[in-house]
Amino acid sequence: MTYSQAIEYLYSLRLFGMKLGLDNTLRLAAAMGHPQDRLRFIHVAGTNGKGSTCAMLESIYRAAGLRVGLFTSPHLVSFAERIQVDRRLIRHEDVARLTDETRAVIAALAAGSPPTFFEVITVMSLKYFGEQKCDLVIWETGLGGPS
Repeated sequence: MTYSQAIEYLYSLRLFGMKLGLDNTLRLAAAMGHPQDRLRFIHVAGTNGKGSTCAMLESIYRAAGLRVGLFTSPHLVSFAERIQVDRRLIRHEDVARLTDETRAVIAALAAGSPPTFFEVITVMSLKYFGEQKCDLVIWETGLGGPS
C-alpha cells in the first residue's frame, strides 16, 4: 500500500461519520495488542486553546529529555501532522504500513459496525507511539464530526 492509497482508504472511512462510545475503538485496540496500555498520556480537552496547549506541553517535556508523542487534529496541510514524535511528522511509509495493518485487522474482526476514520487513526496512532517507545503522549481530544 502506498501513502496515497492509505490516505484514500482512511478518508473513505468518513462515510461512517461519528459514533458515540468507545466500543469500536476498544475492540480495534484489543485486536492490535492494546497499545494504549504501554503509554502514558496527558489528555487535553476543551473548547479553545487545545492545539496551543498541546504544542507548549510537547515542547516542555521534549526539552526535559522525554520522547514525546503528539496527536492532534485536524491537520492543516498533511495528514502526517496529526501524529508526531519529538516534533517529527510520522513518515509516509509508516502511515501506509499502519493503515495496511489496521485494515487487515478490521477485515478479520468483520462483526459489528465498521470503524470510523477517527477510530482507525486513533488506534493507528497508539500503535505508532508504542512502536516509537514514547515516554509520554500529548493527546488532543476533539469532539464533533469527522476531522
